[in-house]
Amino acid sequence: MKLTRPNPANLARVADFDEWLRHPFAGFPAFGSLFDVGNFFGANVPARLATDVYEDADNFYARFEIPGVKKEDVKLELRDRMLTVTAEKREKSGEDEQSYSLSRSVSVPDSVAEDRISAKLDNGLLTVTLPKQEHRKLRTIEVN
Repeated sequence: MKLTRPNPANLARVADFDEWLRHPFAGFPAFGSLFDVGNFFGANVPARLATDVYEDADNFYARFEIPGVKKEDVKLELRDRMLTVTAEKREKSGEDEQSYSLSRSVSVPDSVAEDRISAKLDNGLLTVTLPKQEHRKLRTIEVN
């Protein structure tokens, strides 16, 4: 059996093609900026809200990064076990005003007590607390 080594020049061409598949408009600045939300709005805007979801013994938590957004510009909706957060940001410079809206939806477990959900916005972090229903909490049982 003969071992052959790959030709690095061929691998470079494959990597270039792979990069093109991931970003087909990268070589065309006019086209690329149309599909890039941040460039389209003239600011560095992410495509979606950054989100972290975690839980402890009593609650589920969903934390969203929304820097520079006032609490009156944040809207939370819970429908069919989907929590949707929408944040709208407006920027004014002279007579020009730009605004954009970002949203993110996360699935909410059945065991959430919907009537006790709360939200707090602090330093650009929106933390939504989703309390677990009492009968659905983990219960440890001692073995005698």
